[in-house]
Amino acid sequence: MEGNQAQLLESKQALEKLAHGINPIDESAIASDHLLNNPQVIRHLFVLLNFLDTELTKNQKKTNRRKRPNKVVLTAEQVEKIVLPKGPISISEFAQAVNLVIDVTISKKLSGSVINRKLKKIGVLTEEKIDGNKTRTVVNDNSNAYGIESMEGYYNGKPYQRIVYNDLGKEFLLKHIISLMASD
Repeated sequence: MEGNQAQLLESKQALEKLAHGINPIDESAIASDHLLNNPQVIRHLFVLLNFLDTELTKNQKKTNRRKRPNKVVLTAEQVEKIVLPKGPISISEFAQAVNLVIDVTISKKLSGSVINRKLKKIGVLTEEKIDGNKTRTVVNDNSNAYGIESMEGYYNGKPYQRIVYNDLGKEFLLKHIISLMASD
């Protein structure tokens, strides 16, 4: 059931809107004479909502017994609530913004290194060896098309190439964060 946790949560949110007379697709009010505003249908929706609450609570209890959730679970509704800083941002800043909307009872927090690993896997970023066994993440020929750039930053007074995400990069990450986190 854990793999379906995000789907259950998203379905529950859509059913709650329907039960309260709101179209979950465009947030408009459902016409008062519509079938979905019939009291019998509304009662059935609330029965389903109670069932989903029970299932989600069971899954949360199972998750709590394991100490911590072991994967990132995000819904489309949570992604819509992400507020990113203006201007170019680092992957850590993106991860921090995502973590503000994550439900930590069912999802582990996101880190920039996890996102970078996924982006390297699909060829948007590259890893380069430095000083023997050490590596660092760098942009490649594909990066710019995804809104990912390199700019000079300073750490302990020394310059280095910092990877940043411009508006196109932030849009790409927001649009694909759910599928990136679902891929292995």
